[in-house]
Amino acid sequence: MFDSLTDPSVILTLAILHGIIGTIAAFVAQKKGRSYPRWLMIGLIGGTPALIVALLLKPTTDNF
Repeated sequence: MFDSLTDPSVILTLAILHGIIGTIAAFVAQKKGRSYPRWLMIGLIGGTPALIVALLLKPTTDNF
């Protein structure tokens, strides 16, 4: 059933999608006033859960 998960092209595709989702999480967090580099690291490690958390974040109140 999961034999295709060992195929290098499948692994590469999943890794690229994970990175894209992590980058989107960083952009969302930045738009809400959070640190882009910090959220990029969180997003690249966390992937989809990081995106969900970034979407649930409340915007910061201090605008520089």
